[in-house]
Amino acid sequence: MRRYVLKLTALAVGLAQNVGIGTSSPSHRLHIANLSATDLGLLRVEDLSTPQGSIATFSSSGVLGNISLTGNPADVLKGNLTFGADETDWRLLGNVGTTPASHFLGTTDNQPLVFRTNSSERMRLLTDGRIWIGTTADLTPNNNILNIRSDDASTARAITARSDTIALYGEATADLGPGIAGVYSPTATAGIGFFARGNGLSTFPTNINPAGFVAQGTIWGIMGEARSTSSSTRMGGYFTNFNATTWSRVAVRDGTNTYKIQGTGTVNTIIQDGKGGACLLTAPEAPQLLFQDFGEGELEKGKAFISIEPLLLPHIVLDEIQVWVTPLSPCKGLYVQPVPEKRGFFVYERGGGESTLRFIWGWSAPVRGWNRFSRVTSPSEKSKP
Repeated sequence: MRRYVLKLTALAVGLAQNVGIGTSSPSHRLHIANLSATDLGLLRVEDLSTPQGSIATFSSSGVLGNISLTGNPADVLKGNLTFGADETDWRLLGNVGTTPASHFLGTTDNQPLVFRTNSSERMRLLTDGRIWIGTTADLTPNNNILNIRSDDASTARAITARSDTIALYGEATADLGPGIAGVYSPTATAGIGFFARGNGLSTFPTNINPAGFVAQGTIWGIMGEARSTSSSTRMGGYFTNFNATTWSRVAVRDGTNTYKIQGTGTVNTIIQDGKGGACLLTAPEAPQLLFQDFGEGELEKGKAFISIEPLLLPHIVLDEIQVWVTPLSPCKGLYVQPVPEKRGFFVYERGGGESTLRFIWGWSAPVRGWNRFSRVTSPSEKSKP
């Protein structure tokens, strides 16, 4: 049997009861000195030896002990002298085992949460839940839940949304305002408040500035649909100027009547004058809805019969048809005799004449189901800007 003997190079007990190992002049109650560069005066305690290593600690009575590591380098030493995950941190590599009700990124006092990059503020979450992106103040109109402002570059876009179905969806659930509002600065001389593009188009329109809303598509630039089945006035689209003295409604149902277009002002077209200018033509208006037709006929021995277009017959009040004719050759004059039962009208030469000549005709008749001066609903104050 081999015997191992612990050899103490030097053991000294000083007058002050200091103990030295490897030194004859201990400066502390226990002083372990280095014997050489390869023989350091290290103290080994078997209880502190673990596979992961450990940290030494002392009990309240001064007894030396250890705190074992967990092996997870992300764990931290807690205030109760145990290792584990810090439940109060938010890690750069992500967190696990979180509870949304108690774990969050944010503030607990009445201060906003600010995000910065390159030392500049990029986004701010206000204490009332509103969000500012690219701005440090409310945009006009103010008090928006989300405010986004791009920089001043000509190619900058505040929001770009892309989707296979609906790129941007806004819904207003109360009679308080729009679901989505697009506004360009009132001091700007050009710009678009809201631009929508569909069908994979890529060319940006440049000849429509300034505008509040621009929609672009290969088939439909813009579509409006009113889904209400109530008796109140509903329409696919509504357009007005600033003070609502001129307005137009498109695809309207007002009571039991339906209209393509309603509105104040006039219906016009523009023609070129050949000198680089333009002139305005105005469509005639009538107090009731009318259908019209035009054509050319021929008298034979002073008489001709013109049949009403069969496609129009179910839609007009034939008993109230008005007809006018113009001869294309000299004659005694022409007059008309409507014959509703024959679904047309006769044209005769006056004075019993028996001329054979060409003439042009036209007629106008009220549309079935429509009254003169039909009543419509004016826009309410809520629909005015």
